[in-house]
Parts: sequence; C-alpha cells; structure tokens
Amino acid sequence: MLAVILLSGLFSDHMVLQRGRSNPLWGTDQPRQVITLTVEGAKPAPAPVQVSAAADGTWKIVCPELPAGGPYRLHLSGSSERVINDVLSGDVWLASGQSNMEFPLSRAMDADHEIAAANWPEIRFAKIPLIAAHAPRASVDTAWNVTSPTTAATFTAVGYFFAREIHRRMHVPVGIIDSTWGGTRVEAWTSREGLRGVIPGIDQELGQFAGNEAERERIRAEYLAKRAAWEKTAFPQDTTHVGEDQGWAQLAFDDHAWRTMVLPTTWQAQGFNANGCVWFRRKIAIPADEAGRDLVLHLGAIDDFDTSFWNGERIGAIQQDTPDAYQKPRVYTVPGRLVHAGENVIAVRVFDRYGDGGMMGPAVAMFAESSVHPGERQPLHGPWRWQVEREIPLVSGDVYNSAPPIPAAIDDQNAATSLFNGMIAPLVPYGLRGVIWYQGEANVRQHATYRDRFTAMIRDWRGRWGEGTLPFYFVQLASFTENAGWPYLREAQTETLAEPATGMAVTIDLGEIHNIHPRNKQEVGRRLALVALHQSYGEKDLVASGPTLAQVEMTGSSARVRWHHANGLRTRDHGRAVLGFELAGADGVYHAADAHLEGETVVVSSAAVPQPHNVRYAWADYVDVNLENSEGLPATPFRTDGF
Repeated sequence: MLAVILLSGLFSDHMVLQRGRSNPLWGTDQPRQVITLTVEGAKPAPAPVQVSAAADGTWKIVCPELPAGGPYRLHLSGSSERVINDVLSGDVWLASGQSNMEFPLSRAMDADHEIAAANWPEIRFAKIPLIAAHAPRASVDTAWNVTSPTTAATFTAVGYFFAREIHRRMHVPVGIIDSTWGGTRVEAWTSREGLRGVIPGIDQELGQFAGNEAERERIRAEYLAKRAAWEKTAFPQDTTHVGEDQGWAQLAFDDHAWRTMVLPTTWQAQGFNANGCVWFRRKIAIPADEAGRDLVLHLGAIDDFDTSFWNGERIGAIQQDTPDAYQKPRVYTVPGRLVHAGENVIAVRVFDRYGDGGMMGPAVAMFAESSVHPGERQPLHGPWRWQVEREIPLVSGDVYNSAPPIPAAIDDQNAATSLFNGMIAPLVPYGLRGVIWYQGEANVRQHATYRDRFTAMIRDWRGRWGEGTLPFYFVQLASFTENAGWPYLREAQTETLAEPATGMAVTIDLGEIHNIHPRNKQEVGRRLALVALHQSYGEKDLVASGPTLAQVEMTGSSARVRWHHANGLRTRDHGRAVLGFELAGADGVYHAADAHLEGETVVVSSAAVPQPHNVRYAWADYVDVNLENSEGLPATPFRTDGF
C-alpha cells in the first residue's frame, strides 16, 4: 500500500488562515518523511518551508504569514501530494457552547430572508462533528464551506451574524469554526488538567466515563425507562385523533371554514398561544406527466411531532421517540399510486407538547419534487389552511426541574473533559483571532461554582493555544421561564469578566418566555461583534456595552442607582417608569419597586420597603425589562446583597 500524506480536516479547500501571523498545519506521513509547503498566489511568494515527520509519522509545519485576502493555494508534498485551493487570510473565530450557539440560521428570525441574502464568499464555516472522547483526539473530520444561499441554512446563526458584522466593518475574510453541542455543561469542554483545581475527585469521575461498557448499557437502559415514565407524567400526551377520524386528511374534505396561516411560522406567533394539536392543509396541482410517479415532499422542520398525509393516506411521521424531533427536516416520499393528475392535498397533523409549535421551515426547505423532473421544485411555503384539534395550556420551562438526572456514567457529552477531548483538542493550535461562546443553561444547577468552572475553561484554552489573553467573548443568558437559578448563573457570567480580555453580550431583553432558544440571533451576533470591535479591533469610540452598575446610594426611603455606559439612559418604550427593579429592607425580603429616570440615574422606591437596604434589577429567570442606553443596549442585571 502506498504511503500518503494525511492532513487534519481543518486544512481543506476554502479554509481561512489567521492574518497577521504564521499558521501551523499538521498531519501524518511516513516516519522521517520530508514535508514541503509551497504557497502560491502571494506577492512576493514566500520561500518553501520544509519539516521532517517524527518517528511516529506526525508532523507540523508553519505556513508563513500571508497578507489579508487571497485566494492562495497551498501545495504540500511528502510521500504524496496535497493541494489546498481557495485559501483566504483573514480572522478566524472559534464559536462554541451549547444549543443557542449551535442553533442554525434556518431557525432564526427572518430565516428565509437571511438565507436568501447570505451571499458572502469571504465568510467561511467549518462544522466540527459531535464527538465525546475519553482521551484527546489529534485530528477532526470536517471541511470549510463558503457562505451562500445554498450552504448557509445549517450554519450557527449567532456565528453567522457575528461574522457578517465583523466582515462588513473590517473588510477582511472571516472564518468561523463551529464546535458546539446542545445541552452540554462547561466542564465537558475543559481538559482534565484544567479541571483539577475546581472539581474535587475529577479523576474518579473520569473513571466512570471510561467504565465497563456492559455496566454502562445497564445504567442506560434503566435511565431511559425512568425518562420515558417521567415524560408521560410531565408532558401532555397525544391521546386523541379526532381530526383524522373526521376526515381532515382527505382530499374531499371541505376546509373552507378553516383559517389561513402563512408558513413557515409558529402558531404562537400567529396568536394561538397554546400547545396541543393543530392540522395544516394545502392543495397542490400535479401535471399529467407526473401522475403515477413518486414524489418527494420536503416540509422543513416541524415542532414537535407530526403525522403527514397525501390524499388521506399517511406518508410519514416523526413521533416523540425521536431525539431532537423539533429540529429535524421532514422529507417524505409519496408513492406514485397516490399521485394523481390535477388537484391533490397535503395534510400535516402537528402535536406540540412544549414551547413553540408549528411548521418551522425555513421556506427554502419546503417544496415538492417529482421524480419526472428532478431539480424542479414546487414551493410549499405560503398560505395553508389550519384548524385546532386539541388545545393544551402552554407547558412552562420549569417542567424540566423534575426530570430524572442523566447518570454521569452514560452522559458522555456531559462527562468532564469529553468534548474538550473530542471537539477542542483536535483544533489546537489552529490560528485564532478569538473565541465566541454561548453556554450556561446546562449549568444553572451548578451556578454557585460556575464562575470557577468557566474561568478554568477559559484559562485552559488559552494555555493550550499558548495565548494568555486570547480574546474570549460570551453571551449572558437571555430571559426564559424555568427556575430561580437563572439570575445567579447570569451573575456568575458577569463575575467572569474579572478574567482579562473577556467581554459579555447582555441579552436579557431578547428572551422568549417559553422558548429557551430565542430566535433573534441577529442581535445576539451583533452585540458580540460590538464587543469584539471595541476590544479586539480598536474601535474605542464604539459603544459596546449597555448600562452597568456603578454605585447605589440609599437616601431615606429610596435608592438612587448610578451607571457606567449610561449615555442617553432611557426606557425602550419611552416612558419614565423603569421595569424590573426590587427593593429589600433589613429583613432581606424583596418587593417589587417603582423606578423612574432622573437624568442618567434611576430612582427606586417601594411603599413596602420604607428603609431599603438592598436593590436588585432583572433578578428572575424571565423578566420584562426596558432600561437601555442611547445605543439600544440593555442594562446588565445586578444585585447589591451578597457583596
């Protein structure tokens, strides 16, 4: 067998290298093989670089610094040859965290418009596959993608909007390495060495992760049984099928009395503020030459579960035994025997047991495609008829407080170090401009130690990359109704700003009361970009922060709050009343308070607290707030007790 030069998947066509520095590339070849790197496209052309593979065949070579722009062509020769085309030099950011960073552009606000406009050939993305590992991995299987309407739907939405803002402002290529996994804790993203100072018994915990597989399977089966039993009591069950019994899926059914909804959307956004079961119907005309031939329906993502019909016959379903059903695109084949010339009907029965519900799209993912004319698509977004089969009161986010915890022995993606090993270690030491991070929801129950854990992770990554002040910018949790731990987690995030070269985008005003994944990712990405532009790109006159607590003066029966970054302090609704403040007296019991603006201060008082001792702001899991500065950036939550 011929020997070949192998590269980590990070080094592929369309990749972005960090400008302003030389950049390492690495891989494997035959032991002691000489590897030569030649760069084409740069003027003047840098001299070729050579290195010899080690005894175990591993090698690392350094690409000379390249001017911003490109494209460049990298030619690697060893026991074989590799060519990397369309390489750009710009700024590379690692986007990491859990589901709100993983959240794809296809589910963001105005997704169809954003995807259609995503024509940015100098913005590239590399998605790291989900891998939980017992030991650090050396390479990763990925590829770089150029941003276009055909590729952008799956990109991290926050990462995309961040990259777009940086690219627009700095006029340089931007690369985003997307290393994210929903529902994961911060300790999973940190190395063993990074955790030893903050988690007692870390080595014992890691032993559980790597334990006997037969025992792990037993534990997994027991947990899944407990989880299934819990779901039956915690969530409403889909027990009735009135609509199907009444013929709602049939072509002949008269739906003229049903209302019309333009899809994709959630039904909550259209005024039906409930969970439950809703039917959607749409008629579709089939040309004579396509009759009797298979047809493929693309219905986009559906939240949560669906049963789909063509002319009254079931053609596909995704039900509650499917993990992450709410975000899986529905693709169903309609057998030719059901496809008739002329009018046909699609009916989709959607059951939503929690949060938002509906046919989520995006619009570009909703179409019918015939086998007769491959590539020709009949759009399915737009008006559909809809009718409620069963209405259920909205299920609150705190339902998960009663969920059985996942045993550490089988929670591989949350085992300490597992995602560092599988999804971060293989990236080191790829040249970075910095890190953007959105995580914390999974650590709310550990809020008392989150600052230490988060700080340890930041220091760990900086040590791995050999950059003690590698910029690290993160998102503070948005509002969401779940439990009382959320404000304390936000406080821990704020305290992490004591670490040098960190910054925080406050999103308390962007939350959705029953949706842990708020869809306005445009503003999240923009606010992260403001922090980066201010701190990393030297735009010191740019306002990157909303009001932050400077001082509180207790004056008799009221408290006067002074702020940093308060230029043009105002309420978003342009009234004088400021929402979200509470006061406590010597007894420590907080009461809702009245608050109003006086210049660039806020005066807070409450008839229930004649002599206030402490004040807090936006101190709840979900809270309505309206305080901002002239740049429209929200005030940061705070409390004065505990200090």
